[in-house]
Amino acid sequence: MCGRYTLTSQEDIVQELELAIGEPAEASEWWRPRFNIAPTQPAPVVTLRDGGRELEMLRWGLVPPWSDSLAEGAKRINARSESAATTPAFRDAFAHRRCLVLADGFFEWRGEAKARQPIYLHPVPRRLVTFAGLWERWKGPDGWILTFTILTGPPNELVAPLHDRMPVIVEGGEREAWLAGAVLPGVPAVADWQALEVSRRVNKVDHDDPGCIEPEAPSPPPAQGSLF
Repeated sequence: MCGRYTLTSQEDIVQELELAIGEPAEASEWWRPRFNIAPTQPAPVVTLRDGGRELEMLRWGLVPPWSDSLAEGAKRINARSESAATTPAFRDAFAHRRCLVLADGFFEWRGEAKARQPIYLHPVPRRLVTFAGLWERWKGPDGWILTFTILTGPPNELVAPLHDRMPVIVEGGEREAWLAGAVLPGVPAVADWQALEVSRRVNKVDHDDPGCIEPEAPSPPPAQGSLF
């Protein structure tokens, strides 16, 4: 699955996706470095509207139009790529509302409960990657809300020791085809990716700073007892 991810650089987005943001990065509405994007938070995605690509802020966790509550989106942060085309919550979006979720890495965990060790998976050097996504409209009491989900598929050899699912990564040449309705790409290679143990700060969703992706500090050596 994909339960947290990062988007820490803006320059590659502008260059690779040829998106005009209209303002300096520091002033633009959507942009700030993100080191711990979590479910139900807003995040930038690229959609296809009237034949053109648009950069929009959508809420992570897809809410189908027939849902009773926005809270249902927390259950749909991911969609299985093998069944999204036929699952009631996702099939209409799969056919008509695809998106690219902007990222430059994602997290998995090793261990149980309070001992969970976060592992940050990212390309080296870090660069823009895009996850296959779906988006949907939900009308709440205050108007329309746009939400999205990240498609997951079988893991590659880097992710397999950590989890049996991973985000579906859409490489540069496949992006336009995915938005236009092509089938999903295959499992990505791992030649330029690494899995790094990072700070447990990322375990808390209210932590969103560079410390979340810093290497885990080594444990101090055990205290030595005095011989005298």
